[in-house]
Amino acid sequence: MKNDWRVHAPANYAMSELQLFYITGPRAPWELFRKEVLPAEPARVWRALVDPDELARWWCNHAEVDLREGGRYAFSGPLVYGGAGPTPLPDDFEILEIAPEERLRFRWRLHGAATEVTYELSNLLELTELFVTQTAEEPPAFSPGAEAPNWWWVALPALRTYLETGKAALRLDYAALEAAPRLEFQLEVFTFPWIIWHKLTDPRELARWWAKKAEVELAPGGPFRLGLPGSGPGRVLEVDPGRRLVHDWIWEGGAAGRVEWTIRETDEATLVTVADHGPWDAGARRDAIALHWAALLLHLKQMSERGVTPRDYQARGVVG
Repeated sequence: MKNDWRVHAPANYAMSELQLFYITGPRAPWELFRKEVLPAEPARVWRALVDPDELARWWCNHAEVDLREGGRYAFSGPLVYGGAGPTPLPDDFEILEIAPEERLRFRWRLHGAATEVTYELSNLLELTELFVTQTAEEPPAFSPGAEAPNWWWVALPALRTYLETGKAALRLDYAALEAAPRLEFQLEVFTFPWIIWHKLTDPRELARWWAKKAEVELAPGGPFRLGLPGSGPGRVLEVDPGRRLVHDWIWEGGAAGRVEWTIRETDEATLVTVADHGPWDAGARRDAIALHWAALLLHLKQMSERGVTPRDYQARGVVG
């Protein structure tokens, strides 16, 4: 059956203008779309989105908010994409539209591109569905495709885990990426190590959160293929069952990298680490590579803890 938003919505659910847009398609030449189901009511989520102190705990280093139409909604610092430069100018960030606990639209000048971001909150009983759309007439310097990881893929899980636990699960220091000899990220996952290993190595599980069509043989030299377009892994390099997996990563330009996953149990949780040791293709954007691995690690966490990933609820026209 063809996806129809109305199939998934309650009979008395009124579609907003923005949700209708999600069904009909893009409204600007450049667009990013992401949504997240958050474990709090809209009033609580709204506070996390507009309170400067809370913004600094999941999104940025510094924030300045004047909550009125024409007021400032400004953020900066190395923990927010594009925010490592000088303090934002007064006209860089402006609130264009505001409906408390429902909708916020603001201007964000990102690497010279005049973008607009819209947050829309939808009440799902004791949960909130947050829709995020970012548009521009001209793309910023780094313009990921609609299906490629971008800053929202990391920021929205940070917001979700902040609301759950008071702490963002993972935040990227974008300023430090270019000088890093390798890219390494670690997360606490609140489940058993064998569950995480199963999600990482079983072809059927990989197809739910990472692969298009997976082929895995857990032995040095065995296949580790995911059926992904462009760059991707080809074979297992090293394996310590349940604890460590190392595979190659073949870039379209010919560079052959090395990626290492480790799983270690602690008294409180299981620590999962992914490290991309490179080398990378010449000219490859370090921030794009970092977003890729950070997003995958967050997907693995959500899949291991809850059996669901954003892939299950990101499709346009599907609400809930």
